Amino acid sequence: MKIKIKNEELTKNLVGELPEFPKYTTQIINLANQNAQGTRPKVVGQMSDLIQEFGGNKYEEWVTWYQSKMPDAIDNATKKIYDMILKLKEAIDLIDEESIFYETQSKEND
Repeated sequence: MKIKIKNEELTKNLVGELPEFPKYTTQIINLANQNAQGTRPKVVGQMSDLIQEFGGNKYEEWVTWYQSKMPDAIDNATKKIYDMILKLKEAIDLIDEESIFYETQSKEND
């Protein structure tokens, strides 16, 4: 028998209630992360290898172990993503209706 656990339920059980994010903010954070590559193995470590190396079996043990193994990883990932957020903010201010029109036209011709 397979047991299915929703990501939301798993997250809630592991780390507690997550904050409510304002509309669109998580989409922007995810876009920034894709561009900044803040959660790539070179920044946060190769998770598949780290999980194999980890000797515990509780989430709290993982957090302590990971933070000792990769002490700057979360801060480095956060900084990379936040820096990209700032760049995206600047770029958004440069977008006008005309630029959207031309970008739309160029996509139709692809």
